[in-house]
Amino acid sequence: MKLIILSLIISISLHLLIFTDYPITKIEKVMNNDDKNIKKANVTFVKIKKEIKKDIKVKAVKKVEIIKKSVKKNIKKTTKKRLISKKVSKKLVKVPKKIEYTKKRVNNIPSNKKVQALKNRTLEDFLSQEEPVNKKILNEIEKLYGVEFETFTKVQKAFIKKNLNSFQQVTQRVLSRLGYPRLAAKLRISGINIVEFVFHANGNISNLRITNSSGYEILDKYTLELIEIAYKDYPRPKTSTKLKFNVRYKLY
Repeated sequence: MKLIILSLIISISLHLLIFTDYPITKIEKVMNNDDKNIKKANVTFVKIKKEIKKDIKVKAVKKVEIIKKSVKKNIKKTTKKRLISKKVSKKLVKVPKKIEYTKKRVNNIPSNKKVQALKNRTLEDFLSQEEPVNKKILNEIEKLYGVEFETFTKVQKAFIKKNLNSFQQVTQRVLSRLGYPRLAAKLRISGINIVEFVFHANGNISNLRITNSSGYEILDKYTLELIEIAYKDYPRPKTSTKLKFNVRYKLY
């Protein structure tokens, strides 16, 4: 009995072993086959990727070469245009030659004195442009200055002719502002005197004196005081000029 039982156990165990080994080996084979297929697929994918990259690189290189060629052509064209324009400009525009100053030319340059004299002349001509002067003023100037007027420069003459009236008007205005001399007003004294002085370009005066008296010392002294106040409002000359004009005293 014992032997029979042992034989049964052994046979059962053998059968179990055979059944278990078969599916495992089958599964292993299937798995091995799948792995091989996967590897092959990966390889092919990698190969395709590499080929695509190569194509992209080739195309990019070709494009770069085409761009370089076009850029070179443009550069050549522009350089040619510039060269042509320079040549044309040289032909059209004549560059003046450098002036070489010789000793003769240096000697011909006017001195500072000559330049100043020319400036003074032009200034005189400009300032002495005579405006239409009233005959009364010309007659008055003749009476006041006489032959001496002809010795003056053009500028001095023009200044006197233009401003003689204004000197007299300004003086009479200051006289009315200060008032008539009191003693002369009491004594009912009136008259005309002629005053003379040199009026300088800086606005100062010199050699102030009465050339023709009114006949009254009160009026003559008052005229000198009057001029020392009034001259500040006179129009200034360009050069020192001798002025002569009448100062009138009248009681109303």
